Amino acid sequence: MTSSQQDHFLLVGAGGREASFALKLAEDSRVSAFVSHNNPTILECVTTTGGKTHVGDVCDPDAVTGFALLSKANYAFVNADEPLAHGIVDKLTDAGIRTIGATRAASRIEWDKIHAMLLMQSVSPECTPRYEIVKTPDDITPALDTFQELGLDIVVKPQGLTGGKGVKVMPEHLSDYQACADYTAELLSSRPGEKVLLVEKLTGIEFTIMGITDGDNLVMSPASYDYPFRYENDTGPGTGGMGCFTAAEKKLPFLTDNDIQQCREIMHAIIRRLAESGTPFSGVLNGGFFKTVKGIRFMEFNSRFGDPEGLNILAILQQPFSGVLRAIWSRTLTDIDFIPEASVIKYLVAPEYPCKSPSATRFKLDITGLRSLDLNLFFGACEQIDSHTFQTLGSSRVLAIGATASDIAEASERINQGIDQFVRGQLEYRRDIGSREDVDRLISIALPWNTNPENT
Repeated sequence: MTSSQQDHFLLVGAGGREASFALKLAEDSRVSAFVSHNNPTILECVTTTGGKTHVGDVCDPDAVTGFALLSKANYAFVNADEPLAHGIVDKLTDAGIRTIGATRAASRIEWDKIHAMLLMQSVSPECTPRYEIVKTPDDITPALDTFQELGLDIVVKPQGLTGGKGVKVMPEHLSDYQACADYTAELLSSRPGEKVLLVEKLTGIEFTIMGITDGDNLVMSPASYDYPFRYENDTGPGTGGMGCFTAAEKKLPFLTDNDIQQCREIMHAIIRRLAESGTPFSGVLNGGFFKTVKGIRFMEFNSRFGDPEGLNILAILQQPFSGVLRAIWSRTLTDIDFIPEASVIKYLVAPEYPCKSPSATRFKLDITGLRSLDLNLFFGACEQIDSHTFQTLGSSRVLAIGATASDIAEASERINQGIDQFVRGQLEYRRDIGSREDVDRLISIALPWNTNPENT
């Protein structure tokens, strides 16, 4: 028996992302889980590997730590935004449990958007967009005047966590500067103690690249393109992410090697700056960037695997995930190998999403049929009723379906076929995620920028 087969990992969380972790870890390790609900994928992995499950508040440090000690897991992996912000890693570590994930202080780079912007300004001002920090209602007008004088549209961001649903963009969500002012005032009133971040709206292509780090060494995962808007053609409200794709190459079709290298340099500088400030970061630094006509520009940092981006990355991970996590904890991270294939993930959601549904939505799956098309299933906010019937929970994403292939569009179309044939019920998704037409659109946008010799 290898060392990884002897390992016992505790997972914290119950979303589709945690389901993908459970599936990868179950390949060679025992899995236990502290979950907010009985996620079918996670339950199956725990049962088949002989672990334990507890349903409770994943943001309660004492409860999570108590279960970790009871389960006798020798590693814990914490990766969701709210548990990280509540200091779950700190509590587990204090209890002597080998824990992978950012401390509360290190994860501030996600739960405090202003902190992240100031860090970015300190290491790479040339890639930092114009921004203003609004502390009081009296600050709103002069801050907005700065953007209006330059004719810049605005993105209004709450300082703290919003699950991807609190950021509003002008003019898609906020029609004019007055609407931006009103929303900023609303945030100051409804989120006492927080400031508001106003950022220039970037024109370009948004993408994500995740750096896996042990605090010293940094390994870049393949870059990914996320679809945050609810409906096709990027319309509707922002969400936690409706789907994502990666390419067979580490870079996306519209990125250059220089783009990837610049992102790596920025993220390495951030990791060094955090270490110098006494808040060393280990785990996953998730960088959100824009490719623009003027080059790479910063959008945000997350302190963990993205969702759905993390599902894409694990789908093409070539080596045991358990070994990657152990290397992060022991600070011995070197290279990570990825299968040279494209990966596409699409989330199915209740019709009301991202708003809360008035009642649970039932749906049926032919799991055997889906797997016959070589599709991967990652259950999220749902519970199982019987062998084929499931029902949604709350207002989160319900089920992710993924595929890998040599071509992005091929993987996308296979997912569409599987949903058409083997999913029944009132769930919705975006067919255009990773479609040939949409990938070609992105390439055509970036083509003039990439013809500049400095960008190749």
